[in-house]
Amino acid sequence: MSVTAVAGSEEHELALLLGGRCRSCAERIPGGIALRGQPCPRCGERTLPSPVDREVLHQLASERASAHLWVAVLAVGAAALAASWFPLLTSVLLILALVWIRVKIVRPALQFLTPQRRMVSRLTLRLAAGCFVAAAILAHELLTFVPAFGALAKVALSAGQVAAAGIFARRYLSWQTEREGLGIPLAKWEVALLVGFLLMLLAFTTAAAMLLWWVFQKIGVLQTFLAGPVVGG
Repeated sequence: MSVTAVAGSEEHELALLLGGRCRSCAERIPGGIALRGQPCPRCGERTLPSPVDREVLHQLASERASAHLWVAVLAVGAAALAASWFPLLTSVLLILALVWIRVKIVRPALQFLTPQRRMVSRLTLRLAAGCFVAAAILAHELLTFVPAFGALAKVALSAGQVAAAGIFARRYLSWQTEREGLGIPLAKWEVALLVGFLLMLLAFTTAAAMLLWWVFQKIGVLQTFLAGPVVGG
């Protein structure tokens, strides 16, 4: 077999593993199997026999996540140039970017984890994302009413926020996959962290809701909506 054929075969096998499938039979494999080098439940083939193989898979997953992250950063930065002058639009762009990060970075990494670790990791990242969005709304909408500088600041801030969210998600998942590969169980403080994020989310969401109410009043949306029935009557 030629070197090109061997390289192509290895690339195909790694692509299968990155997609959560066995490198031999291409069937779906449970989370944690590949990172620990355990055999496929279907065909019995060892997924990643050596630590070197597992390190290569980890590196490829990290590189792919980085590429998807910078696509989101550049897209939000460009779109924010047009949307930064209007209330709420920059916050909507940020939410769309977080959805992209979830689909392209978080979901592929979660498939390598065992069910319990996957559930805790998913909840942690969701609550962290909720806190992040609520805090971002506070910053963005306050900047909306700052003449000239506010619009430019929102462009830089939104791009930086997407980068920060993606880097946090990528590093957190990289840490979890490394622990998974070493067979380290979940710590109790990881579950307690969920409670902390939940309380933060409630606080940030309340503050963001109050700010949005003020923004709508400022631009006259609420006055128009509330006055509509009276005028019609």
